[in-house]
Amino acid sequence: MRSRRWIEGGVAAAALLPAIYWLSPALFLRSAPSFRDQGDFFYPLKLYTAARLRAGELPLWNPFSGAGEPWLANAQSGVFYPPTLFFLLPSEALAAGLFLLLHFALGAFGMRILLKGEGASGTAASFGATAFAGCGFAASLSAYWNHFGAAMYLPAVAFLARACTRSRAATLGLGAVLGLQAMAGSPELFGAGVLVAFLFALLPSNVPANGWKETPRLSGLRRFAAATGLGLALAAWVLAPLTELAFHSDRRGPLPAAEREIGTVAIADLSSGLGLAESAGGAYLASLYFGPLALLAALAVLAERQRRPLVLLLGLLALGGVLLAISSPPGTWLRSIPPFDRFRYPAKGLAVTAFAAAAMAGLGADTLRFAPLARRTLLLLPLAGLAALALLLLSPMSVPIRIAEASGILLLLSLLFLRGRASGAAAWAQGAATLGLVVSLALASRGHFRFVPEDAVARVPPPVRFLAGVPGRILTPPMGDLAVWVLRDARFGPETLNRQREALLGYTNLLAGVRTVRTAAALPTAAARQIAGTIDSASELERAARPISARLLWTPYRPEGLGSRKMGDFYRAPLNPYRPRLSFVPRYRVEPDPERAWETASRGATDPAREVLLDKEPAFPPASGANELVIARIAEDRPERVVADLTAGSAGILVLTDLAYPGWIAEENGRPMELLRADGFFRAVALPAGSHRVVFRYRPLSFYAGAAISLAALGVILVLLYRGEPVRIGRRG
Repeated sequence: MRSRRWIEGGVAAAALLPAIYWLSPALFLRSAPSFRDQGDFFYPLKLYTAARLRAGELPLWNPFSGAGEPWLANAQSGVFYPPTLFFLLPSEALAAGLFLLLHFALGAFGMRILLKGEGASGTAASFGATAFAGCGFAASLSAYWNHFGAAMYLPAVAFLARACTRSRAATLGLGAVLGLQAMAGSPELFGAGVLVAFLFALLPSNVPANGWKETPRLSGLRRFAAATGLGLALAAWVLAPLTELAFHSDRRGPLPAAEREIGTVAIADLSSGLGLAESAGGAYLASLYFGPLALLAALAVLAERQRRPLVLLLGLLALGGVLLAISSPPGTWLRSIPPFDRFRYPAKGLAVTAFAAAAMAGLGADTLRFAPLARRTLLLLPLAGLAALALLLLSPMSVPIRIAEASGILLLLSLLFLRGRASGAAAWAQGAATLGLVVSLALASRGHFRFVPEDAVARVPPPVRFLAGVPGRILTPPMGDLAVWVLRDARFGPETLNRQREALLGYTNLLAGVRTVRTAAALPTAAARQIAGTIDSASELERAARPISARLLWTPYRPEGLGSRKMGDFYRAPLNPYRPRLSFVPRYRVEPDPERAWETASRGATDPAREVLLDKEPAFPPASGANELVIARIAEDRPERVVADLTAGSAGILVLTDLAYPGWIAEENGRPMELLRADGFFRAVALPAGSHRVVFRYRPLSFYAGAAISLAALGVILVLLYRGEPVRIGRRG
């Protein structure tokens, strides 16, 4: 018995070895993960958030990207997501390594307790945990920190959804886990978590708890609904600003069909899941490797009758994830149906497939060892094992991977001959098969992790330091065009990272505090999208970019029709005439439609130095004629507070070309002022003649309301946990 506990304990710890092996350069050698979006998106995003927190500030607004954007509403920033605190560490590499390792551990631990709750042995539970946290999908998705973080909560969500029908603590735990999953920053995978929780709450329990009769199905659904509501409330300080942004974005309707197909998986790419290809070949996921060993175990559970409802549910979830992700029909049909028609990068739907397949693999490892099987099944399973071995002969994977897989397959098949004879030998064989899975998965995905020296992460190239001092905003080519120039190879090494920063790709502008016209937000405001689209389609670039205070074009491609100067690999082209970020104009016209106002301003139908389009009549209409005297400057420029000093000889309109967004207010001497919308999207106030100090403040109601709800939900959880389980009164079953 003691020997068996040692086996289970050792195998349980081994489930995290693939992740530790992959992340060892970050954990021990101060090398930072750099593959895919980590270098130009997630690192700058997290480091900016951490820098604001370290300075004692709550980052509600990002003033550097686009014309400004609500930072809390960008759920990927993780302002209130607890693992973001790792980025307060002085080592960027260690912070990222611990952030990723924590989520790998959450996935492995969640799968283990889920399978243990379904009656699996400790070794089989570790087999499933290894299959989930070590598969190629998990390794590939780890390059996208928000989606990866949310996906790793799925097993814990399923376990707590099953347990919440019998326990208040599990109900509260489910609410807390759903709240954390929502705060991870992937609305799509949070939705998948709610769906998984609902389906698992519907499943009948295998063994009623503590001898009591099973909780009625309706009562279980009520507890699930309560837990979901609690989770939404706990994440309200993120979800409320995100919901507000959704109403001010262009994602209220379905995505264009072409955009929905970006990040799908071809049927041929699925062969990498079996090891018949070394990589998935897609632009989104590098690998889907699951391996013949785990697949054999997953197929074995189909022969078990005792867990048929659970296995059927897992099979349907696995199939649903594949159908949603594939690039051909029926995937294209599904993605035309709401809400799937609003999802980007459908391949992340394979998170549900990986979860379900790994759970089936863990259960199947025990099916081979314990479950009563029909004689025909006992003949078919060895044939399935031979087919798995044949896949290894066709595989291009390295010899050590194939040896580890083959050893594990033979050890699993040996369980068929050890059934009911030598339980100790069966336990050893099952544990050794799990270790074979650990080795094969660790080796198979090691090449999909790339690293750079830690000092390259926050390094700002000299040309970019120059751009930070340029007044106004920097205009760059569309990010798709920049990505082609930056990713000229697939190494994602220091050279790639340096090109990302020189090009201001993604959110790298945040590292140096460079104000850019574009934003890398996954959910940009409708204003940011329309501004960039107008400039990209304009026949006269300078005229279209003038209203947004674009001062300089920064591009690796020689600009046509503009005077430019070469700085290294980039061209610097001044944009003239230039509209200052802060200006005071004597004339106005009223145009309440923001899109029409911006279109008029961007095509040069107004002179921004003399006239502005307002959404309504101002309280202090300017007198006709020119101002005799105007002195205007920005006295204080902080993310959530901008102070403008002005002296004017006559009345006029003070225009700040920062985004007018709900939550921004204007004050003078503590008195509120009417905030106007200028040229469709910017902030403005009307002022009489004289000297003024105008303070623009960001005080979003969505944050304060969401924070109140979140704190109340946290209080409810703590109070109910303190009170303990309610006393049950009833008959024993």
